[in-house]
Amino acid sequence: MSRRRPAAHAGPQHSGPQHPHAGLRSRARAAWPAVTGTGAAASATLALLVLICAFIAVAVPRASLGYRTAVLQRTFAAVPATQKTVLGDGDLSELGQQPLSAAQLERSRVQLAAGLHRDGLPLAGPSARWQWSGLATGTIPLSGATAHASRHMAQPELELLYRSTLARQSVLVAGSFPTRLERRGASSATFQVAVTTATAARLGVHVGSRLRTAGQTLVVTGIVRPAGPASAFWTVDPIAVAPQLTQLGTDAAPFWSIAAFVGPAEVQAVQAYLSAEPLHALWSFPLDLRSVTADEAAGLQRELQALSYLPAAGTVSSRLANETGQASTFVVTLSNGLTVILSPFVATDDAVQRALSLLFVSLAVIAAVVVLLGARLVTLHRDREFTMMRARGASLRQLALVALRGGAVLVLPAAAVAVAAAVAVTPGPASGLSWWLAGAITAVALAGPPVLAAWRHRARRDAAAAGAAPQSRRRLTAARRWVADVTLVCAAVGGLVILRQQGLPPPGSIDLFTAAAPVLVAIPAALLVMRGYPLVLRQLTRMTGRRRGVVMIVGLARGSAAAQAGVLPAFALVLAFALAACAGMARSAVAAANVAASWQTAGADATITAPEVGPGITPAAQRAIAGVPGVRRATAVAVASGTSGQGLNLPVAIVDPRSYAALIAATPLPRFPAAVLARAGAPATAAARVPVLVSPAARDILRSGSSLYVAGRTMRVQVAGRPDSFLGVRSNSGFAVLPQWALGAQAPPATAMAVVGQHLDTAALVATAHRAVPGSKVTLRSQVLAGIAGAPLPHGGFVTFAQGAAAAAGLSLLVLALTLVLSARSREMTLARLATMGLGPAQSRRITIVETLPAMLAATVGGAACALALVPLVGSSVNLAAFTGTPVVVPLQANLAAIVAIAAGLVVLAWVTLAVQSRLARSRGTTQALRVGE
Repeated sequence: MSRRRPAAHAGPQHSGPQHPHAGLRSRARAAWPAVTGTGAAASATLALLVLICAFIAVAVPRASLGYRTAVLQRTFAAVPATQKTVLGDGDLSELGQQPLSAAQLERSRVQLAAGLHRDGLPLAGPSARWQWSGLATGTIPLSGATAHASRHMAQPELELLYRSTLARQSVLVAGSFPTRLERRGASSATFQVAVTTATAARLGVHVGSRLRTAGQTLVVTGIVRPAGPASAFWTVDPIAVAPQLTQLGTDAAPFWSIAAFVGPAEVQAVQAYLSAEPLHALWSFPLDLRSVTADEAAGLQRELQALSYLPAAGTVSSRLANETGQASTFVVTLSNGLTVILSPFVATDDAVQRALSLLFVSLAVIAAVVVLLGARLVTLHRDREFTMMRARGASLRQLALVALRGGAVLVLPAAAVAVAAAVAVTPGPASGLSWWLAGAITAVALAGPPVLAAWRHRARRDAAAAGAAPQSRRRLTAARRWVADVTLVCAAVGGLVILRQQGLPPPGSIDLFTAAAPVLVAIPAALLVMRGYPLVLRQLTRMTGRRRGVVMIVGLARGSAAAQAGVLPAFALVLAFALAACAGMARSAVAAANVAASWQTAGADATITAPEVGPGITPAAQRAIAGVPGVRRATAVAVASGTSGQGLNLPVAIVDPRSYAALIAATPLPRFPAAVLARAGAPATAAARVPVLVSPAARDILRSGSSLYVAGRTMRVQVAGRPDSFLGVRSNSGFAVLPQWALGAQAPPATAMAVVGQHLDTAALVATAHRAVPGSKVTLRSQVLAGIAGAPLPHGGFVTFAQGAAAAAGLSLLVLALTLVLSARSREMTLARLATMGLGPAQSRRITIVETLPAMLAATVGGAACALALVPLVGSSVNLAAFTGTPVVVPLQANLAAIVAIAAGLVVLAWVTLAVQSRLARSRGTTQALRVGE
């Protein structure tokens, strides 16, 4: 025993320090196959697929929401503080009760703030710091100002203000804040007031100055400087910061409108002693918009609209008990100016989101299919293990639990990593949709292996029995398959009809019809393709059976066998193709609309507008501009003021019809009707009518037979057309277009000039225009187009479209790769056996192409049909005009070029996948492939 103890003691001392984690690693290596079984590599592949798909499901919606929210926050930042504040206004003129005290106004503020909180408005806090209550009187004459500049003007008008947070919102420069009131009798008192530095300088007052108003004495006790002049505290009433010069009429003398602040102890005395109506109680509730996301903008808009415009929701009754116990009742009207900013944003954002909803749900469905294919791969790799378990008496429930445990060990960490990575790369607000999509993908990844394993091992016995059954049993099985297909098609069509009848949801909500339409349309398309193209393959197999060689026979035979189980991959490919095609068609439609909008806005490749004062664009300047390199056509327009026979004024554009028509002919704009403005062959007489073009907005001002006075000449006009827009005049205003020959030498000088040219030297044009016409404004169509295409919200939508299309392409690649991997064993065995019989490598590659390419072509046909079907289905729901920022109508139209490009991309992806798979198969060798099947 003495010999054994040192040996036993020495062993651990020698091995422990060298391998401290050897036991942990050995246990991990032993536990890994116990959990994942024989499908360790397949389980790792499933985890990788979950990582990719969950990342896409979380990142794409979060990136879209983050970009849209950033645009919304920039919009909020540009809005004045007054518009981001809920203002309460209570008219105390008709109160007829004892005057309210500062404490009562503060209690009213608390009550109103609680009501706004219950309504869900994001008020800034803490409330005592940012919110305030106040009082404002009407204007009353002020005397006692000593400033020299005020002596030659009318008497200043004073407005007394009370603000509960004056001490927090200002910096005391001199003196002290108003604190007390000195009563001199039943109807007079001495008020302490504070004024701003700008008001003190304008009135020439200082601390201790005494002013008179309405029989009352005002003593300036403090001079303050605004702490935040741009805040709502100071901008609600502009004269609170500085006096404003006011003139009520041309014959009236100007005067200064000023404001002075009283203290809380003087609030009731102001109401009792100063009959300066109207008398208003004021409350300010700034909104904290920093956490408002783009998804919440529509809800905020609805709340503010109800607050501002609906009388039932926009008024609040406040009952306050005064010191005597009597209740004072008055109505408080709430208002806010943020709805003016939110309305266009919500409309554009809703239209953009409706178009993007085509992507999000469909991408999640494709990702779920990819994960399901990964689960199928795990099931196939563990098939022998599960068969052995069933042979030893394991139930389907036990089988499912084993498969669930093996998948959950890798799926859940992969999903967590994917979510964390997506959140890290897309900082910003959380998207509820992304969590739902990621959860759905994770659920599919967890449920896929156990469900497929249980179904496979239950269906194997049924399939064996069906194979041994008579012909009638096989017909029954085929009939069931057709019934299932018809049921799926009817369910998809019924879903489309029901969702269509629901109509468009309110802004800020998901349009289920638009979101689910690609998925529902892809179901019948995939079923039709996958049930139809095997029939074509059978006919091709019969036709090629008489030919020598095994390439076509073996390839088509394997393609027919693969088609029986390829509905799920075909559905994913059809849906991915439809998504990419819709994105391409939308992109091309919007790009064309942007160009059309730029032409409509600019009117030419470049327009030069002369300043209002000056000689206009002289003939020498016109020649200099027309000589700029790249200028193909140029024309000048003179805009003068005309007067109709009714005495109404309207702008009149005077133009040479032929020159202007030649310029318009070189643009995509509608042709200019120069023929109707041409001079008649007969000599002009006093009774002859001059043809003119009159815009629809001016049809009531100028009619056929009316007289028009312009440039010193009166003429009778004949309306020959009604253009919507014209160079040099605003398109939304009434105007007339007059031919230049009608005025002859009396035509005024040109005020605008348009040029067109494909290779226009814009730098030289701008320099020449500024040199020839000093003070002129040059508008380039290229800059207009860049502004339209680069609008923040539409640009973010296009970025998301590009991300969605890239994600669809990536998922298509995964579907192709998984489809090839699932059939790799049987393909390698077939090719290996043929190789032993003399099949060459080139023939093996051609067999793989013949086997796979028909399925890709079928998916391409189905995807094209799905994309073309989506155009009339969702075209009316998707408003692509939101991507242009202009009122140009942009319908979603079929674009064969985009479909062909997407089809070519799918074929390229398939070719790359086949090449990689063939290279991997060759690296395995024939012997190894044959041993796999042993």
